[in-house]
Amino acid sequence: MKATTLLAWAALVGVVVALWTWPPTARFMVGRLQNNVGYAYQHGIGIARDVPTAIDWYTRSAAHGDTAAATNLGFLYQSGDGAPPNPRLAARWYAQAASGGSAEAANNLAALYMDGSLGQADLVTARTWLLRARALATGELATTIQGNLERAEHAMSSAEIARSDAAGHADPSANDPGAAGHGGGAKSARQP
Repeated sequence: MKATTLLAWAALVGVVVALWTWPPTARFMVGRLQNNVGYAYQHGIGIARDVPTAIDWYTRSAAHGDTAAATNLGFLYQSGDGAPPNPRLAARWYAQAASGGSAEAANNLAALYMDGSLGQADLVTARTWLLRARALATGELATTIQGNLERAEHAMSSAEIARSDAAGHADPSANDPGAAGHGGGAKSARQP
């Protein structure tokens, strides 16, 4: 049996189980399965590598609220891995995932602000996203985020840190160019 057939059967079984159990679970399961299919296409696992198809599956998954898929989309658009680099689109997907609780996405979004990928470097907004990421992270990612936060703060004035502290009480996605419609490094795409 081909890998694509196995993926299709696994997806079907997962959807049926999810729909049978509970509607909120179904939404989560459908999104997670779509993310996994996208991951298989992105990395050529059991099928030919096809990034445009991966982007389609990730987009469907993110529409179901899957933060891993939104993070994966952000990474693809940030890195240009099989898609034209588009930092603003990467920021939009990272902001969606970070607002859904992804520490990895918040860290990656902060990196876009820190390195000036979205225009002029904005350490105040970067630090605000790093503070959010630090609150969400555990393990090795928490250590990475803490290092990024320390680098950002070292480059900031005390007035900028105070502005970031004040902004930290608001939703930092209000400053996100992708979410608002304006036009450390990223972790690679992942499969949950």
